[in-house]
Parts: sequence; C-alpha cells; structure tokens
Amino acid sequence: MWQKVGKGIGFALLWVLIIVVVVSAERLATKHNKSVPVTTIEIDIEGGGDNPLIDQTSLLEWFGQHGITPIGSVIDNVDIATIEQTIAHHNAVAEANVFVTYDGEMEVEITQREPIARLRISGYDMYLTREGYLLPAKDVYAVHVPVITGSFKPLFKSDFIGYAKDVALDSIAMLDKHIATLEDDKLPLYRDLIANNKQLRSVKRAAPKKSIFVSKGEFDILYSAYKEGLSKATEDYSINKRRINGAIAALGQAQEDARKKQHTIRNHANDFEALVELLTFIGEDEFWNAEIVQIIASGGGHEPLQLAIVPRSGRFTVDLGTMENLVEKLNKLRRFYENGLNNVGWDKYRNISLRYRGQVVCR
Repeated sequence: MWQKVGKGIGFALLWVLIIVVVVSAERLATKHNKSVPVTTIEIDIEGGGDNPLIDQTSLLEWFGQHGITPIGSVIDNVDIATIEQTIAHHNAVAEANVFVTYDGEMEVEITQREPIARLRISGYDMYLTREGYLLPAKDVYAVHVPVITGSFKPLFKSDFIGYAKDVALDSIAMLDKHIATLEDDKLPLYRDLIANNKQLRSVKRAAPKKSIFVSKGEFDILYSAYKEGLSKATEDYSINKRRINGAIAALGQAQEDARKKQHTIRNHANDFEALVELLTFIGEDEFWNAEIVQIIASGGGHEPLQLAIVPRSGRFTVDLGTMENLVEKLNKLRRFYENGLNNVGWDKYRNISLRYRGQVVCR
C-alpha cells in the first residue's frame, strides 16, 4: 500500500515539475521575444521553373512598399500572420510561409507561380501560369515564354487577376441565379392563367335558367344579356390568355438565351483549359519549348478558339485549327519536320496546315 502511495506522490511531483518547467520556459520565451529584435530577413524562393518572375531583391523592395518592415522591431511585435497574408497577395506568389527564429532572423519561404505564356492581344498584357492563373506582366520580371497574340476574345477583362476558370464558374453561377429568378417571375403569371380560367367559368355558370316564375320575354332578355356578357368575357379571356402566355414565353426565351450563354461560356472555358494544357505540354517538352515562340489565337466568345503557331525554325506559320487533338497535331508536325522539311528545305513553304485530321497541307 505504501508503495502505491509513494508512486502516486512521485507521479504528482513529476507533473508539478513538468508544469514548472513549461511555465518557466514560456516566461523566458516571452521575455526573450519582448527584448530580442528582428535583425535580418532571409528569403527562400522555390518554383518558377526556368522563368522566375521574382527574386529576393524585387521581393525586399515590394516588402518595403507594402509595409513589411520588421527589422528593428522586437519579435513579440512582429505580426507573422498578417505578413504571411500580405505576401500571399503578391501576384507572383502561390504560397508563403513566415517564421522568426530564436536569434531574430525572419525566414520567408515562398513558392512562386510558374508562367507558361504571355497574353499580348489588344489591350491585354499578362502572364498565364500552368494553373491557369493570370497576373499583370508589369508587376514582375519579363520572362521568355511563348507569346499569345491574335484576335482572341477572353472571358476575363484586361485587368483581371486570378484563375481564368473562376470567371467562367462565376458567370455560369450568375446565369443560374438569373434563370431561377425568371422561373420565379413565371409563378404570378401561372396564377393569372388560373384566375383567368376561373373568371370565364364563373361567367359561364351564371347562365339564366328558365323557371315558371319567369316569362319567355323576360328570359329572352336575361339570356341575351348573358350571351353578350359571355361574348365579352370570352374575348377578355382570349386577350388575357395571349398576354399571359406571351409573357411566360418571353421569360422562357430569356431562360433559353441564358442557357445558350452558359453553353458558350463552358465551351470557351474548355477551349482555354485545352490551351493551358497545350502550353504546359510545350513548356515540358524540350524540343517544342525551344521551337515555339508565338501562338496566334483567334475566336473565343461565340466562336471556337483556333490556333496557329510561329516556330523559331523556317519562315512559315503552322495552322493548328481548333483545340481538338493539339498534342497529336504537334507530334505530326514534328514528324513532318524530320521526314519532310529536312528533305525539301525549310524555306520552301509559308504556311503549313494541320487543320484537317490525317493531312499536312503546305503552301
């Protein structure tokens, strides 16, 4: 029994000792953090592939512009969470992690976005990353990636920053709400149809009935008045029915128009996603990454997106057509490079078309 009591006291004393140590360590850490200043900022940047958009120098300058000036402040006064959130708002930063060491060194770990193309159509100048993120070119370093030109009409505006797919999702969601609102607008019209039918039935049920107390002459007068009233009610009924059904049809047409817009937006978004996949393929393929310098994009909006490429070799453009089987088309073009152009010469043609499946048309 005394042995058990001794063990219990021992465990209790151990827990007391642990608590004392923890409290003491916390007090020392608090005292330390209130007295030790941040002395340096170390930035570790990952990602970006061969085309970094930012470096330590540009980030330190950006930190100063956005109020991230912790040097000289004691550790306890440095708001790590706010600094992380601020850095994460840098357009080129995909992820940020910040912490301060015991010695007062602020460590900033950053994963930057990786650009795969530069969009330079009319009014637009932005980088596109492999995740489909768009950011202004003016905010980062210029990098060597394929340039997209042409008459392409994006869903997003020229000052848009963010994921391209979100524009499509938001637009579709807004149209869904619009369609639902139009459906709600039909409900009072359906009630008006029911009321219109009831009104006509009410007039029909009011037909006079012959009785022994009503003479034929009186009945003829009553019936004539009834027929006149029924004729007017029937005419009103027809006018109201046409008006109400016309309003319902107009709302239905507006819903159909909204659904067509959604279909167009989905097609546009799918085309743009295929473009991102193509650009990712180009960036990861050593041959095409060196060969393709420009992509000419046309269409968008109500028209299918179509592409042509300007290669580094030769003096020709390559018409890829629509977004279907793009990688297959590039593989076919490479075989034509090896088995055709190497034999006839690289300056023989000005246009090579891969628009039609199974064909390479040269002019």
